[in-house]
Amino acid sequence: MTTAQPELNDQSMALLCKALGNPVRIQILRYIQHHPNCIATQILLHMPDGAPHAQSTISQHLRVLRDAGLVEGYHEGAATCYQVNANQLGWLVQQLEQI
Repeated sequence: MTTAQPELNDQSMALLCKALGNPVRIQILRYIQHHPNCIATQILLHMPDGAPHAQSTISQHLRVLRDAGLVEGYHEGAATCYQVNANQLGWLVQQLEQI
């Protein structure tokens, strides 16, 4: 067994945790998980009071979640639809259980 793999796992886990380090991103992830294939406008309209309500802010948070691999987006016409990457989220849960 090499030491590179645990380091890679630790780096990957740190990236995912950093992406989830903002409560708004957790709210977005929860919304997408319960409403797969939603678009950013739907996410924006369902943000709770006190959360950002600007499309540009939601887009920035979605980018962080996409970059971390927690959500995936695909184009449906002019809209981008989002869904949770169950494999990535499952991997994170598994890693957290091992701590």
